[in-house]
Amino acid sequence: MYHRLSRSLLMSFALVSSACSTNADGDVPIGTVSFQNGVDSYAGSTDTEMREAAATANFGEDVTCNADGDDGGGSDKSCLIRWTLSGMPAGAVVQSASITLHIADATANTYEVYGMRRPWSESAASWTHATASEPWAAPGDAHATDRGAIIGKLTGDGNVTVSLNDAGVALVQSWVNGDEANAGILIADASKSDGIDFASSEHEAVEFRPKLSITYDAGLQPPRTPSPSTEPELLVAFIGDQGANGMSDAVLELIRSEGAAAVVHNGDFDYENNPPAWNARIDRILGPSYPYFAIVGNHDASAWDGPEGYAAFIAARHERVAEMDCQGELGVKAICHFRGLQIVESCVGTDELAGHGDCSADSSEQVGFIRDALANDDAVWSVCAWHKNQNDMQVGTKSDEVGWDAYRECMAEGAMIATGHEHSYARTLTLTNVGDRAAAHGATGVFGIVELGAGRTFVTVSGLAGASTRDYDATQHDDDTWWASYYSANKWLKNGLLEPGSGTSGALFVRFHVEGDARRAEAYFKDVNGRVVDQFTLRAL
Repeated sequence: MYHRLSRSLLMSFALVSSACSTNADGDVPIGTVSFQNGVDSYAGSTDTEMREAAATANFGEDVTCNADGDDGGGSDKSCLIRWTLSGMPAGAVVQSASITLHIADATANTYEVYGMRRPWSESAASWTHATASEPWAAPGDAHATDRGAIIGKLTGDGNVTVSLNDAGVALVQSWVNGDEANAGILIADASKSDGIDFASSEHEAVEFRPKLSITYDAGLQPPRTPSPSTEPELLVAFIGDQGANGMSDAVLELIRSEGAAAVVHNGDFDYENNPPAWNARIDRILGPSYPYFAIVGNHDASAWDGPEGYAAFIAARHERVAEMDCQGELGVKAICHFRGLQIVESCVGTDELAGHGDCSADSSEQVGFIRDALANDDAVWSVCAWHKNQNDMQVGTKSDEVGWDAYRECMAEGAMIATGHEHSYARTLTLTNVGDRAAAHGATGVFGIVELGAGRTFVTVSGLAGASTRDYDATQHDDDTWWASYYSANKWLKNGLLEPGSGTSGALFVRFHVEGDARRAEAYFKDVNGRVVDQFTLRAL
């Protein structure tokens, strides 16, 4: 992503220690800045140690911080550090970042550096609590909702610099942008028995205190030729699994009241095999000329064909609404464009549909179609839309019914993946290795931001359009580490934090091309009671 920064702002930026040069071509200013307590009046670094053996104690004023997988009594220690980046220009593009610590008690072991997800207090954090009133999801900040990916590794003696990996650079960029609360880092490894001690931000020797260094460019590159984006402030609703009841009506009424310009309905319409009544419901609430993109689901297959079938009513709507610009077989294998948004409709995994080519899991016909549709389009925003799921890509009991190939093609081209089928709502973190469970599907980044670009996607299930609301299945999903948010009959997680209350029907809304930024979108899931269940930012890289 490209950002701009004025030369006057760049030259006035000197928080701790900074320098400017140019890149190899001599045309893009390159800056470095370091944050270390006591240097140039900087006082924004905080840290504290957490000790399993003193689970409720706080050590925020200690002059050293220790990480240990066994303190001699079988208990663990870990260390939290955070640097405030106040005053750093939001337009700076982070190129690299590193952390320098002064090791006072060396070890041959290597300790992991994690990006933190949950905010914490230096004066209150302990083994059990992040703040005075909020506990960790698991003691010792060990849960995936508390801490994120490994962003570096620490070992050695004396002054040691840890260069952050790509996930670390992305995390620092999110701090610079102000997209997500800066929760700092965690140093820990429960498997190691020889600890590591280093100077804290309270250490008497200023030069020994933890230091964060960032190299960035000023974002003054010549602008690239823009790709087609959506019209500004385009709001689209994503739903699935509708039913034919009062709750089904309430969801459509919510969509109308939110002012969505279109609906993408990812399968399972009325569950009654009554296409005329289903179409009449849409006409009555949203209107006969409302843009409504509908993809086949398993409960639609038996009434799909014929003059009174779902396909016929979908085709008639497309005929009436010229801006629903589609080529191919609607709801089965079609490439659609709507006000600059690309929607790739696929039946992959919905093998209940007969006579319409191969809709089975990992269908080479459907996977190849998805690949070509995305590769041959330069839209900023693309959506892969199908009905069914893989077990890891929903939070209920659905089995592997799609195969990973379709997911991987969408990831390769940086498309959002929108599904239904499971009667709950769920959203992943940014995924960079979808299909590899051992690698947590490459989950990376922070809860409130997803990135779309080559090799980066996220998956959402919006299956609460009225039919029913199902439970989160703890047996199958409590060890999942890739969810940012989910909403079910028995459990609600919002951007990594458990919330009270049970789920009900609603819709996912995505507003593309926000506040003049063609490559930014804002999304939220709202239920029929007006509760905002999830809220996040999308960035097209």
